[in-house]
Amino acid sequence: MKFLSRIALILFCMILLYYPFKIAKYHLMDMSYDEISNVGWHFDTCKTKDDALVSSDDCPCGGLIEPDDGFYINNEGYMFLDNELYGKVTLIEKPSYFQTELYTGGTLKIEHIDTGFICYYDSVMD
Repeated sequence: MKFLSRIALILFCMILLYYPFKIAKYHLMDMSYDEISNVGWHFDTCKTKDDALVSSDDCPCGGLIEPDDGFYINNEGYMFLDNELYGKVTLIEKPSYFQTELYTGGTLKIEHIDTGFICYYDSVMD
């Protein structure tokens, strides 16, 4: 009987410590490019390298980037859309671990290869 109660206590402690460890790991470690690809991103603004705003009509970026849209980010941070080089990806801020609103607090910057425009995206809930 003591053996079963000790096993139950150990299991309870493992479950109790699992989520705090998972949350701490999320906040202390960087996101991989695969993890960035698994988040939905909504277009925010488009700027030039001189930080001047570009109208949405002239900007090649836009819309929503979903995990199943057919884009891939390689280990150097270059984004490929349908096997064509699209731009250089930089994660400015990670999305929040606790997602309670539509926008989850993450910011992604993509420097478009063809035009040089810098596109900013906000993370959204899946």
